[in-house]
Amino acid sequence: MRLAAGLLVLLLGGAAPARAQEDASAFQAVVVKPGDTLWAIANKYLKDPSKWDEIIKHNRLPTKDPTIALPGMTLRVPVRLIKSQLRAAHLVYAVNRVLYRRKETADWKSGKLEMELFQGDSVRTLEESKARVKLLDRELLSLEQNSMAVIKPAGRDGDLELKSGSVFAGRARVVTATASVTPRSRDTRYAASVEPDLTTRVEVYKGMAAVDAQGISVDVPAGMGTRVQPGLAPEVPKAIADLPELENRAFEYASAVKVGGGAAPEPRGPAAAPPAPEADADSLRGDLQSLRVGLPIMGYRIQAAEDRDFAKIVFEKKYEPEDRLRPGEEGLKPGAYWWRIAIIDLLGTEGRFSEPRYYTVGVKRAPSAVTLDLKKAVTIAYPAEDATIDADTVKVSGVLRDDRLSVEVNGKKTRADADGNFLVTVPVKEGMNEIVITVLDGKGNSTDISRRVHRR
Repeated sequence: MRLAAGLLVLLLGGAAPARAQEDASAFQAVVVKPGDTLWAIANKYLKDPSKWDEIIKHNRLPTKDPTIALPGMTLRVPVRLIKSQLRAAHLVYAVNRVLYRRKETADWKSGKLEMELFQGDSVRTLEESKARVKLLDRELLSLEQNSMAVIKPAGRDGDLELKSGSVFAGRARVVTATASVTPRSRDTRYAASVEPDLTTRVEVYKGMAAVDAQGISVDVPAGMGTRVQPGLAPEVPKAIADLPELENRAFEYASAVKVGGGAAPEPRGPAAAPPAPEADADSLRGDLQSLRVGLPIMGYRIQAAEDRDFAKIVFEKKYEPEDRLRPGEEGLKPGAYWWRIAIIDLLGTEGRFSEPRYYTVGVKRAPSAVTLDLKKAVTIAYPAEDATIDADTVKVSGVLRDDRLSVEVNGKKTRADADGNFLVTVPVKEGMNEIVITVLDGKGNSTDISRRVHRR
């Protein structure tokens, strides 16, 4: 009896993992067309066609001969076996009318929930409509109204190519006509949008994302955003102007992830818009001085949070009066936070917290480009090398990657705006002209970049 029981336990113990493994597997539906054989399907869909017998394990087939045509049916094929370009995404949520278009076709059709979308297929939302697409790795993409996107664009390293409108994403890589966005952490949450002039905007709610364009990469931390104009490098990240709106999108996205991408709770009501973050949290020193004017103190308490209501405090510390306040050295991740201060009087009584203020931590331009390679610290957008023009002037434009740099064009100082963008009109004569762009760091270092322009 003991031996029989042991054998039974052994058998059950061996069978359970197999069933669990099958339950956890992801399958894709493959429709058998007239004349299709198991061998033909394996050659078309599988990364390794020799594993055609894997299909038999998950389907009831009238024959195991891979050369005999199968009847019309739908097969369950493990996603892990399917070629990446043929793996399907799914439309998991749709509000009002959502359209789709198959690769290399012109007609838009009404989408249906749980329908499969393949590489090169397009999804389009109309006025007052919204859609969510789940990729094979369970990653979710949320398309806002009046948006159009291509699933797994061929020839581009992205999960989705945003043609117009806006998308909210997590770990997925989004590419546009002017930029590419790559999440830097597993918890990254960000919004990307494409404007009518093809300018790309990226706003990061959580984590960090790298935005690449024109050979330049900029890391955008939480609470910050950047934009990429056609032909230009990404701009220096700035604080998000409408953070509450992004918070609502992030809340809805997180709710949708919890339910597998489908219907989620309505987003929270709009919160009070935060003020534009001041340059850095070091500005808290000035706040402290204004609070303690004429008031002898025993110390003070400082808190930082991700939300204005301080429901999620990420930093808290008591300081002595003589302590030096250095918020940037307290171990917080680069980003934007709400800060407040409470004064502790000589009796040890802690007063009320000051009004929350919105400051950034660790969001600064990297100085390395200035000291290492000035040529990498500037992007020349126009003109291109050996450009041919018909006019008697040419516009020279570009962007500096560090605010300590200055630029001269043909020996004349050129003004750059707060984001480092510069534009100047230069006269040209008939024939070949050489335009010299000089980048200076104010320490005696400079570099020249030449552009030859031919006027007809």
